[in-house]
Amino acid sequence: MEPWIQEATGEPRLPLMAVQVPRRNFEGLFQHALRPSGPFAQALRDVGYDPEAEEAEEYFSLEVWRASLAVARRHACPGLGSEEANRVLGNHYVEGFAQTLVGRIFAAAAPLLGAERCLSRLPTYLRAGREDMRLLLEARRAREWRAMVVDADPLPDFVAGVVEQVLRRTRVLPRVDVLERASQGYSLRIRWDEP
Repeated sequence: MEPWIQEATGEPRLPLMAVQVPRRNFEGLFQHALRPSGPFAQALRDVGYDPEAEEAEEYFSLEVWRASLAVARRHACPGLGSEEANRVLGNHYVEGFAQTLVGRIFAAAAPLLGAERCLSRLPTYLRAGREDMRLLLEARRAREWRAMVVDADPLPDFVAGVVEQVLRRTRVLPRVDVLERASQGYSLRIRWDEP
């Protein structure tokens, strides 16, 4: 295990309720990408997020985000295992984000920026969605990078799906593998080919 990912002994974990997830994360995934209705929308309301609410809270707890993702796995990705479903939801998240005002600007700029410049901006993008997460990037060789993510409540396959879809926006063929998993983080190998 990498030293950046090892748990410090004696330090308490950050309580999940302390982490706040912006409403825009929910809107990108649910309102713009998945568009839940019927039992799907009701299941989201049951866990604390109402996709049809006119006036919604600005932030939700990490527990509501995680419960909403579990609902999405059941309704939008039936038959897929948890890891594969999380990756699919990460892809959908980027597609939904690309339909927001800020996302449309990013989507238009991504092909011009290219894969490496988009990757170098990922730490900023990730923090906009979850301020508690830290992403460290390292270029390993041409078209191969490594990402180390420190996260109190990790979802490596979701983030792998996000990274894949961001890179697809730059018009490359990405492959993102989860290399290590730990209770406080994970690492990803990010590779791509030119079409």
